[in-house]
Amino acid sequence: MSLVLIDSDTVSSPTGTVDLTGIDSTYNVYKIVANNVKVSADDALSIRVEKSGSAQTDSEYDDAKNYVKADAAFAASASGTGRDQIDFTATIDSGDADANGNGVAHLFCFSNASEYSFLTVESVHFQYNVDAARGFTGGFVHTVASASDGVLFKTNGGNNITAGTFKLYGIKK
Repeated sequence: MSLVLIDSDTVSSPTGTVDLTGIDSTYNVYKIVANNVKVSADDALSIRVEKSGSAQTDSEYDDAKNYVKADAAFAASASGTGRDQIDFTATIDSGDADANGNGVAHLFCFSNASEYSFLTVESVHFQYNVDAARGFTGGFVHTVASASDGVLFKTNGGNNITAGTFKLYGIKK
């Protein structure tokens, strides 16, 4: 197995969104890696799938995830249906120059027009106000049976993404 870079974006000035495109039927599974993501104000990073190049803002996202905290007991699980986006990170602390978020997602069935688009996500960040690592792992689905061709990153609260490297890979069989 090897990774083939499909698309990438390095944020060097504030932006509201990051767009990764190029998903088609070439690969069965795609992988996203986001590294050193910084935000303009404390905020979580989220994903919306794209269909025909347009981010899906409908309420057709379902999720199930577990939060983990190094400074506290196991955090509560969270799940839900009818959401309008997918969580990619928990809240990234903007109050320290070294604060950043990092994550990996695997994308399944994205190019299949008769299937839902599925994602798994693992993310981690350092929460400076409590001096501890935090993160989550989860599974997500966009419950619309049609092909997806990209993903759009944004913050949950409408703040800017101020730094980070985002890469989309195809996983070669």
